[in-house]
Amino acid sequence: MALGARFPHSPREERFEFTPENRAELDRILAKYPQKRSALIPALHLAQKQAGHITSAVMQHVASLFELSPMDVWGVVSFYTMLKTKPVGKHHFMVCDNLSCALLGAAGILRHLERRLGCRAGHTRADGKFSVERVECLGACGGAPCLQINEDYFEHVTPALVDELVAALEKGEPVSPVGADEAAPPREGAGAAREKAAG
Repeated sequence: MALGARFPHSPREERFEFTPENRAELDRILAKYPQKRSALIPALHLAQKQAGHITSAVMQHVASLFELSPMDVWGVVSFYTMLKTKPVGKHHFMVCDNLSCALLGAAGILRHLERRLGCRAGHTRADGKFSVERVECLGACGGAPCLQINEDYFEHVTPALVDELVAALEKGEPVSPVGADEAAPPREGAGAAREKAAG
């Protein structure tokens, strides 16, 4: 269930429409799928990237494009952890606490991260730079304990790796995925240094 999963509604909310560039990107996404509805999650990702999070205006706009009801769209938004209905920090940490991760220390990782950032799970730090969320499952049981920062996965997480990642992000340095995204193009950063040391 997404962070703060209640149908977001505000009478003061402004309208949402895709920018011309994102509307063109949506058309490219739609062309990949034989069934229009199959493109709903990529469309919501695109809208979230533009708006920062999924508002009721976003859901109503996407629903109209897909010829669905806003409640159909809400059913998808409220199910998937990666779709956010509230603003999150620039670097959003999602810590998996499902069975494999829980058995291998996810609770300790989450407590360490909260102390390190000064920010409890379910909240965004006052400077807007970091937010933390406990999530149900990231689908990376083989790399437990696992966390995700924005779109990047970090597997076999330890408190030391958490410290390394936070320190790099605090300085504005990039961090590289560890584990699941090994096929991603190599980048320099905290995760990359750790992998080199381990290899």
